[in-house]
Amino acid sequence: MVGGACHGVRAVVRRIIAGVIGTLLIAGLIAPAVSAASPTTGVAKVVVIVGPAGSATSGYRSEARQAAALARRYTTDVTEIYSPNATWPAVKAALQGASLVIYMGHGNGWPSQYRDELYGATQNGFGLNPKSGGDDWTHQYFGESKIAASIRLAPDAVVLLNHLCYASGNSEPGLAEGTLKTAKQRVDNFGAGFVKAGASAVVAEAYANPNHMVRAVLHGSGSIESAWQNAPSANGHRFGFASVRSPGYVVEMDPERRSSGFSRSIVLKAGIASADVLRNGRGSARGTAPIDPALLVPSLIGRGVTLSTPTITGATAAGGRFFYRIPFKVADRDKLPSSIQASVRWDPLDPATGQAPAPTGTTAPTGQVGATPDFGLIAPERIGDVVAPRKLAITSARMSFHVRSPATPGRYRLTVTLHDAEGVAYDAATQAMVATLIVRVTGDHDAGIIAPERLELEPGRAARVPIWVANLGKAAWGRMAEASRSSADGVRQSDPDRSTYARLTGTWLALGGLDDPVQQAAAAAASATPIELPPGMAPRAVVKDNLLVFAPSAPGEYLLVLDILTPEVGSLSAQGVDPTIIRVHVAAPGSTPNQKLPGIDTP
Repeated sequence: MVGGACHGVRAVVRRIIAGVIGTLLIAGLIAPAVSAASPTTGVAKVVVIVGPAGSATSGYRSEARQAAALARRYTTDVTEIYSPNATWPAVKAALQGASLVIYMGHGNGWPSQYRDELYGATQNGFGLNPKSGGDDWTHQYFGESKIAASIRLAPDAVVLLNHLCYASGNSEPGLAEGTLKTAKQRVDNFGAGFVKAGASAVVAEAYANPNHMVRAVLHGSGSIESAWQNAPSANGHRFGFASVRSPGYVVEMDPERRSSGFSRSIVLKAGIASADVLRNGRGSARGTAPIDPALLVPSLIGRGVTLSTPTITGATAAGGRFFYRIPFKVADRDKLPSSIQASVRWDPLDPATGQAPAPTGTTAPTGQVGATPDFGLIAPERIGDVVAPRKLAITSARMSFHVRSPATPGRYRLTVTLHDAEGVAYDAATQAMVATLIVRVTGDHDAGIIAPERLELEPGRAARVPIWVANLGKAAWGRMAEASRSSADGVRQSDPDRSTYARLTGTWLALGGLDDPVQQAAAAAASATPIELPPGMAPRAVVKDNLLVFAPSAPGEYLLVLDILTPEVGSLSAQGVDPTIIRVHVAAPGSTPNQKLPGIDTP
């Protein structure tokens, strides 16, 4: 998610000016000083990261390359890690000892509408590729707790966060911006993990590129605070307060208006200067060797682990939960990791359950009064693109976890990806052991009908077709009347006249079309005697019965369409449940081979 704060014409002009200045720096039309640092100053290590951010990713990569080119005017140690290869292992390895970190991509902060309390595993950090070589849409969050535990920046490092949601106190496109109090919490929270990793300043810009701060940090003179305050993107509404999350640090914000438009912020240690950053450089004069993300991917291959086809326990109702289980065998239990995580992806197979097209071009926040377009500088998050691993419960023979079904009924491809304890996805060979399932997600009113796919019948003849019917919805079909009378032996019985029930119906359709009036008339005259299902047929109940049908009198190809009519909603097909269709070939005896299916009675 990226910032959703609205901004006015003046702010847009300032951002254009900032972009022009950055371009001039890159082009060399404004020459940077070689370095004001002393000859004994260490080499500053710079790491530039672009996470997957959908349609905005390409623009972020271009902006990041400009920032990297500018950084190389001041230091020899610059590492670039861009989507689709910006994985957590690659980023974590590159950031060790970094003096300047630049990150562009999705941001996930707190407070937000998604959680009731801060969740450090995924919030206030990076949105990265779950695996190397993927796409620019699917992303996984690695939050402040993982950054604090796994990364050690160079002393007095500076972190630049550009185009993120939440980092500068903003919200995200389409959502209300929130109060000043909420914005202050977001800024303070987003800086905390980086401060614990060694940063002395964390700068967030929702809209501006990082070039001004790159030059200011690596130039070797002046304070970081002054550089931020005098940036081309400055709004002139600066205020500060003591950090709650990072004791001893100060938080400053510079909104577009005095209490809204939260597009700029900094969390810093008072007095930190560019010279401090360079003096504590831990980089190499020869530069850092490129990191191959493929070498950092965990694997279960070679551990003697075999996985069987996953199973599902429980109803796959829309918006419900069920157990997903993976049976496994392992020769040596000690070689099985003590903790394995799994993430879920639902891909709709039916057009009605498909996602909206990926957003392109500019986006305009819809939840804010007076909002202006973001001109492609921010990118909304698409539902379904966030990878969120959960810990598996592991017994002696299976791994399992709860899965929540999509809210919309339909058929889906369910793909489960395995991750290690840190949330890193296992390699492709490991994932290949987990079979993909095709799952039907049922609605409030839903049914399953099992019937023969094809019948061979003689014209006008009767047949009994075996049918299985299941109530796959959330409510009973009809109701059983309460006991209301006594039999001769004194036992109270239900009054059948007061009971209600669903019916299975069959309708004949001629495939000859309107051009064959004989077949049309024959289909209209053919019949299927409705099956009355038990009164109050409960959810998950299954009934087996025989449907009595009378074939059309004219030879030809027909369809027998089966539907369920309930007292509550009428036709389930009208509710979106796919009808069950039997293809029927009607022919006189001897005209075609006898292909009558087993179990079909023709009295």
